[in-house]
Amino acid sequence: MRVERPLPIARMFVAFAVLAISAYAAIYAYAATIARGGNDHQTGDWLISYPGTFVRRGMFGELLFSVAPPGQATLWVLFAIQVALYVPLIAFFIEYLFRANFSWSAIALACSPAALPFIGWDPLGGFRKETLGFLALVLLALARRRVSSLLRGLLLASSLAIWTIGVFSWESLAFLLPGVGFLLLADRELPLRRTLASIYALIGLAAFGSSVLFHGSKDTPGVLCGAIVQQGLGTNLCTGAIAWIGRDLSASLELVDKYLPVHSGYLVMLALAVLPIALSPWLRRYWAWALAALIGIAPLFVLGIDYGRWIHILVIELAICMIAGNRALIESKLWNPLSVGLFVSLWGIPHAAPTVPWAAGWPFKGLAATLINWAQSGLLRVW
Repeated sequence: MRVERPLPIARMFVAFAVLAISAYAAIYAYAATIARGGNDHQTGDWLISYPGTFVRRGMFGELLFSVAPPGQATLWVLFAIQVALYVPLIAFFIEYLFRANFSWSAIALACSPAALPFIGWDPLGGFRKETLGFLALVLLALARRRVSSLLRGLLLASSLAIWTIGVFSWESLAFLLPGVGFLLLADRELPLRRTLASIYALIGLAAFGSSVLFHGSKDTPGVLCGAIVQQGLGTNLCTGAIAWIGRDLSASLELVDKYLPVHSGYLVMLALAVLPIALSPWLRRYWAWALAALIGIAPLFVLGIDYGRWIHILVIELAICMIAGNRALIESKLWNPLSVGLFVSLWGIPHAAPTVPWAAGWPFKGLAATLINWAQSGLLRVW
């Protein structure tokens, strides 16, 4: 006989408060950005298309332009899609919280500033193309459950379709292959798992290889911008991600090198971000898969300055893998009301280098940053 456990109202309030506040902050801020004509990175990256020729990262933009009405309506259609991509991810985590009876370990994993609330701490870091990869992983995780053969087939087909669109829209999603590998190969939950793993890998490698062969030239941003203007959108969307399409690898490496003094602070943020993973029995059992995921994401830290996003991607990838398995392997006695309260409030990660290396102040977010800035201001007044 199954005994129903009473819902822990206090723990539910903590979890839902953090998730609701962060979701509201992110959606409200991005809606205001769309109303102003969009952001050249957050929006512009999704508008890369195939303007008469194949361009890396262009699949989503090509599909969007084929169905969206011209003008500002295109941006609102994109906004709706970007928000909708978060719905399955959030639902997946909330369903896990209920299954875990809102344990403190579950709240630490789901409500970590590096997990779902990341986009609330820094809305500019949300609504990016990694959400396509997250959706593909969530669908794959759901296919592992005890469902009918028909539903499993639909989930796998949907995951593979989203994965294909994702990696041909942002080739760096191929770095999530360790997460795909874990969901397919770590346990014998799916039929044809080796065949499926090979298909995911081949699609990812094909997308990554095509991005190298069709990297873009100095003329590519102008062609892409022309397609955006033809869609009735502003040239303000052409100065960020689209402008970067025409730059070579050395430009990215130079920017990473320039901000290394600030990036060193992200080591502290990375250590905090992986605490729910590091303290779990899951890591002790599947440490090789976790290491593979870390190695898989590592190239992003060399190629781009969005260090907060890279940490967020790693945490979400591993969290999906953890939730897909035995939830008992996530529990740790070290999580309690005090430790979780401090963990979800004291720190937060900006998606990219938040300040120049020589600027004063603690360049990160959260209650700790506020306290540090207050202390610095007080000491300056004393001096």
